[in-house]
Amino acid sequence: MIAPSHIVVGQFAYFFAAAVAGHKPHLGEALVAAAAALLPDLDKRDGMVGRWFPWISGPVEYWVGHRTTTHSLLATVLLVLVTWPLPDGYRLALIAGFASHPIADMITPAGVAWLWPSRVRCVLPGNEKYRMPPMSLGELWFVIVIAALTIPVAAVAQHGAGPLGTVRDMLGWFTDARTHYDAHKSEADWWLDVAGQDNRAFKPVQGKYRVIGPWQNGGLILETPAGPVTVCREGTCDWYAERAVLVRGDDEQTTVRTLKAKATTTEALLAALTPLERVGQVYLIGRLRARVPPAPPTITATGTEREIVTLTYASPSALRNWPATGVFDLDVTVQVRLAPGEVVPDVSIAASGGDLDAELRRHLP
Repeated sequence: MIAPSHIVVGQFAYFFAAAVAGHKPHLGEALVAAAAALLPDLDKRDGMVGRWFPWISGPVEYWVGHRTTTHSLLATVLLVLVTWPLPDGYRLALIAGFASHPIADMITPAGVAWLWPSRVRCVLPGNEKYRMPPMSLGELWFVIVIAALTIPVAAVAQHGAGPLGTVRDMLGWFTDARTHYDAHKSEADWWLDVAGQDNRAFKPVQGKYRVIGPWQNGGLILETPAGPVTVCREGTCDWYAERAVLVRGDDEQTTVRTLKAKATTTEALLAALTPLERVGQVYLIGRLRARVPPAPPTITATGTEREIVTLTYASPSALRNWPATGVFDLDVTVQVRLAPGEVVPDVSIAASGGDLDAELRRHLP
């Protein structure tokens, strides 16, 4: 096959491998796969790659011939070993692109020495009249078909769910969506495409909403224009999910910071969170004591005077509705979700000293 044909087949192989592995493809990896699909022709002196590296292609073609060493199973295995330390996506692209080349060349009349150093030629199919000479009309139609198949395969791969995840999404089972989220929540920004019923307003709901975090044993907390809501397969949540599909968003990493203080203020807490908000999305998990308004499901209050506040993936924007007041026994974990590679600053919270205002004095035990 000619070089452009190998590039097309290499791209198909990369997207197919990504779909099977549940890996979301990237442009840089696709370009690597295209280049890798040309590498086996290092054994052909007058080929595209061979002309770039004549000091390699010339001796290889002279001593072992074309479609032998670099087209063999042994060469693919060596590439797997060499690329093992690379990131998963680039390793997948290199192996898929490289391995696609000899497989595609098996369709040509001469085949390839897939089992080199054995000189047995491997062909596909066995009947020579169904194989395609290079630059023939048959090769053209083959490449057109492969290019057309690449489009749906790339769409499935872009979903990043893998074959089982694709079946799961077709079924739309919420319990499977929650299980998949628990297993992969640290990898990306996740969204839920949900259809169901509002358990409070008794009306249908449908849309795609960002997942804030898990809710109790089997639910999720979603970010909606009206504020956070809980969704599950029970009547105790805000929404009842009849069908749900978990959708992978941009790659994401989570960095954690801890804030503790025996006595501080709401202003000091928000001031500590401000540097973190500049680098990513911030959520708070933990407890404190204060006289503040609850905002279920992320902010709940219990106790005789409803002063024990529990934060469940609460956002700083919700805390800005609090009045200026004292905060006691603060113990929260702060999640910062941001793009991979970004740096999260260290933060600390200002504790109240000896000059306490009247509001703080009123809350002291």
